[in-house]
Amino acid sequence: MNRSKNVEEIVEGFKLMRQHLRGSSCSVSELPLTHSQWLALMVIGRGHLVTIGDVKKALGISSSAATQLANTLEEKGHVIRTPLSTDARASVLVLSSDSKKKFEHMRTKKLKEFTKLFDVFTDDEFSTYVQLQAKLTKSISK
Repeated sequence: MNRSKNVEEIVEGFKLMRQHLRGSSCSVSELPLTHSQWLALMVIGRGHLVTIGDVKKALGISSSAATQLANTLEEKGHVIRTPLSTDARASVLVLSSDSKKKFEHMRTKKLKEFTKLFDVFTDDEFSTYVQLQAKLTKSISK
């Protein structure tokens, strides 16, 4: 087995999946956003107390870029910024009610689209893939 070649093929597969997801992140008519804005909304839409620092960390961007994203999303009416009760300098980001509905619709649509990618697997193959992905993710998270 040529492990390096196999890893190279896996990486190329990840790139292709990423491109596929990027190309259809959201419909301009439903929620006009850039890819970065969509990713930030995904982080904010998780439903817990999300700060600009969380957006920065999740997206691997600078504090100023995260602040700029939050400002733009707030200006567009997608995000509401609320001061954090424990730290007046920080604020919590939540989706506006209108954006929450649109975001949930888009997330459901995206999940259906992404699920179709895995239709090439039998149930047994998919189960094995899920186990292997969980093992890989766990090793990365350490």
